[in-house]
Amino acid sequence: MKEPETGELTHRLVVRRRVDKAQRDGPGLEAEFSHVAKRWAKIEPLGTATYQGTVQTGNTITHRIYFKFLPNLDGGHELVEAGRVFRVKRPTSMRGRNIWSVVEVEELQRKDAQAAGEGDGQFGFS
Repeated sequence: MKEPETGELTHRLVVRRRVDKAQRDGPGLEAEFSHVAKRWAKIEPLGTATYQGTVQTGNTITHRIYFKFLPNLDGGHELVEAGRVFRVKRPTSMRGRNIWSVVEVEELQRKDAQAAGEGDGQFGFS
């Protein structure tokens, strides 16, 4: 795995910690978020072969994200970038050194015009 170059870090991420708590006024859970950090990142979609392979094991991985090292990442963290929410699945440091974090994630949500089907015309152009 090659370290990302400065010009490849084009996405601004917010790293947040998610904690689910019981709802005050009914059954169920509500999420509470706490800010952890902001990082410039490289987001790399994984190919369909990798995606299909992870689905078979019940652990969906859709993207790999690279950014400056952040300790103690785990499955309780989410990465948010321009309306996209990614759940941390497999965080690691690159080459065992605490310089770069390499995080395999599952994209949970995308709030933009194209994903929502909004826009003008049949192709979703705005």
